[in-house]
Amino acid sequence: MVTEGAEWSALRDRRMAEPGAQEAYHTTRLAYELGRTVRHLRQERGWSQTELARAAGMTQSAVARFEAGGTVPTLPVLDRIADALDADLTVCVTPRPHGT
Repeated sequence: MVTEGAEWSALRDRRMAEPGAQEAYHTTRLAYELGRTVRHLRQERGWSQTELARAAGMTQSAVARFEAGGTVPTLPVLDRIADALDADLTVCVTPRPHGT
């Protein structure tokens, strides 16, 4: 008997094997992590999405989409968000450790 979990796992494996799926998943994960970080900083300051949007020169709906991981903003937009939150934007590319 095949369980629902096993069916889902098989479907996920098939989808992830499709061309471009790994890259899309990685991009989505990065967008989610960026949004989560900004939401955390905004909430630490006690700001609403509307207040952040006003300070960053954006709309509330753009902030909401970004915080939900629905969009990947450009570097200039990220810089405006960081400035609005009185935070530093750091972009870093780090070499991966190689197996021994």
